[in-house]
Amino acid sequence: MATPAMESADPVFDTYEDHTQLSDAEAAILKDELRKTEEEIQTLKQVLLARQKHASELKRKLGLNPLVELGNDINKGLKAVTDTEAFQKTSEVAAATADTVKHKWNDVRNSSLFKSFESKLGTAYTSAKMAASTSIDHLAGAARGGGSHAATPAEENKPVIS
Repeated sequence: MATPAMESADPVFDTYEDHTQLSDAEAAILKDELRKTEEEIQTLKQVLLARQKHASELKRKLGLNPLVELGNDINKGLKAVTDTEAFQKTSEVAAATADTVKHKWNDVRNSSLFKSFESKLGTAYTSAKMAASTSIDHLAGAARGGGSHAATPAEENKPVIS
């Protein structure tokens, strides 16, 4: 049971109306208004479709296609970002940091500790390479049945003298 004070003052929020209170004349007027509104909507849809087709034709004549438009939009967006003060400051900080890291790395590479480490690492690599090569030669000799002596390529090509 609703009282006048509790009813909504805004007709937008009134979701239910009692249509039995409309007279036949009022209902006819509302139906006519609804028909006209729906016709206007249909006309506007047709006009919009025609304008969209016209715009597409103009774009085609100008050589614009969706990919070109997308590229232009992306470029505009990137320019808008790169023009901001925040991007400029961040870019400057990043460049300064990269420069600092480059100088520090050069300092480290030129230090005696790094050069000593580099030399020891090179020596270890060479030793490991030689050991692996010797081991492979030994295994190859054993596989040929030559015993523990691995034949060198020069020995393999010697003619057999009987």
